[in-house]
Formats: sequence, structure tokens, C-alpha cells
Amino acid sequence: MARKSAKGASRAATDGRTKPGCAGCPALCCHDLVMPIPKPKDRADVEELKWDLQYDTVRVFITSHRWHRLIEGRCIYLTRRNLCRIYKDRPQRCRRHNPPDCEHYGEYWDVMLNTPEELEAYLDKEKRRRLARRRKR
Repeated sequence: MARKSAKGASRAATDGRTKPGCAGCPALCCHDLVMPIPKPKDRADVEELKWDLQYDTVRVFITSHRWHRLIEGRCIYLTRRNLCRIYKDRPQRCRRHNPPDCEHYGEYWDVMLNTPEELEAYLDKEKRRRLARRRKR
């Protein structure tokens, strides 16, 4: 799972194998696979996410109302010192990664869901919140 870290971490210059702003970071972005997913619309979608969350390497997070699946892992191109072996030829997705919008600078999610039970509790809470808003109108 992505780790929380202190905000305001070092933003030192690049060493030629990392992006500016990445110096001192243990390549956190290269340890987790994050994929955008649609917000669950029906019970089948919820059950599918609950299935995913049964695995200890899978999390779901929400940021700015957008849902994502996070799978723990480690890029095969990282060296033991957490430097990218293919930095000059890295994929476009890696090139687009934009510090400080990452876990190196603090929480990057609004909600992190780790278990099927947390997903159900979150959805129940959101449902109650929506009902309360409707009643106020």
C-alpha cells in the first residue's frame, strides 16, 4: 500500500536518473500500480470491488470524487537503490507522473478503502449523507 509521508519533504534537484522533486524519495510511485476505475453504480460493481479488496495487495482510494484501484508491487526496472534502470526510455505514464502530486509529499487520497467491510461502511455512510441532503431540500 502507498505509504503516507510528511508534507514538505525535500525537493532537491534531480540526479539525472530521477525527476526534479524526486530526490530523496524511495521511488514510492514505482512501488504501487494505480488504475482509475469507475465509481460503483450497482450491487454487481460493489461486489466486484469487495472481491478485489479481499486480496492483501489491493486497495481502493478516492480522490476528488475519482475512484482508483491500487495494487501493491514494485516495478521490475527499479534498482536496489530505487533508481530507474530505464529512466531515459521509461513509458509515457511514468513521464507524466507529477511530483509533488504524489505520496512522497503526503496523502494523495481523500478516502482509502482497505477491506470489503470498509467499502460497505463508506457506501452506507454516503447513502445516508445523500438521503439527509434530500430531506433538507
